[in-house]
Amino acid sequence: MNATILSLVCLIAGFLICTFLPENRGIRNYFKPVAYDSDDNTHFILFQRLLVVFFFGFIPLVIIMLSGMSVSDMGLNFNNPAYTLASGFMIGGILVIVNFLNRRNEVNLSMYPVIRKKDWTLSLAALSSLSWIVYLFSYEFLFRGFLLFSMVAESERWNSIVINVVLYSLVHVPKGWKEAVGAIPLGILLCVVCLHAGNIWPAFIAHCCLALSNEWFALAVHPVIHLIKKGRATP
Repeated sequence: MNATILSLVCLIAGFLICTFLPENRGIRNYFKPVAYDSDDNTHFILFQRLLVVFFFGFIPLVIIMLSGMSVSDMGLNFNNPAYTLASGFMIGGILVIVNFLNRRNEVNLSMYPVIRKKDWTLSLAALSSLSWIVYLFSYEFLFRGFLLFSMVAESERWNSIVINVVLYSLVHVPKGWKEAVGAIPLGILLCVVCLHAGNIWPAFIAHCCLALSNEWFALAVHPVIHLIKKGRATP
């Protein structure tokens, strides 16, 4: 079985498991909040992110290593450090500005921060940020790493980019059509930049800037969800 097929199997199986397993009634009930904050989904969201880390990150990494492939060839290397950092932070900076201008958008605030606990402590903010980082690393390792680089090695570059972006857009459909459509231009840009860099890091940096700034801006202006000092929760 060649690398492209293995990467597609990892993506499809991982997506199905990470999308439908959390919807199991028993799992939902297990993570159902029992505190005064009925919207607190902290543990459920962390569980979802860990699923992605396992199925998008750990499993593909094990498959690559057991198959005798090089993780460096799949985007886990530090080639072109100047271009990698410059392109990643340039794209990330633009996304941060967009998030700042969009921070009071009602639709965005209805979805973010994804953890809906009303009273956030600094420790929760740090934990959420850390979980975002490992989640996004796993996401990019599969999409802009294993999947993209294996396809480019076996097919035309733009064919590989188109397939990658189509799949990238489709996995955003559960989050709504706007995110699915928005994933198309961003996906093209990240694929092109990563292929030029020879690694996944520009996409990882940009994606972290996008997710973390969106969460922090939403947390700063949200009418219900607030960052508080420890021990000063709302009654």
